[in-house]
Amino acid sequence: MLLESRPGRLPPHSSILCQRSPVILRALLRAVLRIFAGLRGSFGAHLLSRKHGGEHVMPGWHQGAERMTSESDIQTTWGAQLALAEETLAAAESPAPREEAVELLSHLLSVPGSELLAKPSSPMRPLGAVTYAAWVARRAAGEALVRITGRLEFMGLDIAIGRDSPLAPPGAQRLVETALQWVRRRQPGEVLAAEMSTGCGAISLALAALEPCFMRIYAVESSLTALDTARANGARYLLNLVISWLDGERLDAVPEPVDLIVCAQTGRIDLVQAPSKLRPGGALICAVDDAQRPATNEWLVHGGFSSAPIWVEGRGDGPALVIAQLWRDSAGS
Repeated sequence: MLLESRPGRLPPHSSILCQRSPVILRALLRAVLRIFAGLRGSFGAHLLSRKHGGEHVMPGWHQGAERMTSESDIQTTWGAQLALAEETLAAAESPAPREEAVELLSHLLSVPGSELLAKPSSPMRPLGAVTYAAWVARRAAGEALVRITGRLEFMGLDIAIGRDSPLAPPGAQRLVETALQWVRRRQPGEVLAAEMSTGCGAISLALAALEPCFMRIYAVESSLTALDTARANGARYLLNLVISWLDGERLDAVPEPVDLIVCAQTGRIDLVQAPSKLRPGGALICAVDDAQRPATNEWLVHGGFSSAPIWVEGRGDGPALVIAQLWRDSAGS
């Protein structure tokens, strides 16, 4: 009984970009025009200045133009860029335009957000301003922040996200927290685990980093590109000593029975195959859509698990989780 996933509510990035292309074009055009207006004013002011008595003196008739230049130049400061980005994102109905503007600029410049806010008059290079405008336009069109920056902050880890890497789904942190609680409540000892549809590897990386009792985690993913990105993330944290990144779609890819199977992607776990891949007393923790809950509950109760599954309700951050555990021995005790 392989659970079937339902299509997501949001359209893919290509559809979003097509629908919101006027927003992108307007944001880019406005930012570029303001930037080059400042550059043109600065260049003209430089040509019109003349040296007199060891000092650069501006002709009196050009003093007004100099003030205009200063007003235009301010568009390439951190503060001005943040203000323009916040305005653009607010017009696009972003849920947190100020915070998102700061996060994008922080990633682009590799400068902490607190420093950006503390030094609004700091200059910004024109090329950086153009890139920032493009990032803001992409966000205004509905693209996820992590797709734009290529970085995901997840449970204390800085994880690289490839262009084709599936993102950690809503509720991923709740799944990690639930899995850690289950592991820490069981009898002491080393734990074998498997994660299906690991994507960027965020869940497996967090489990390995936060709980030393994991002897081996098998992280399974069908996308080779995503798998390479996840493996590189593991190498950065020296976690590939614990995690084995495996190409595959089903539990067949896992080479041995494990104590824990997790899956945050709804409909990506084969419930028929799961018991054969769990050691005695092992548990399955996976995300389940509301429509799949009745059938899932009934099958798990009669599918070799020790008792009625435990449901962990969502907190507005994704689907519910189900925890089902096998008997500890063949006698059912």
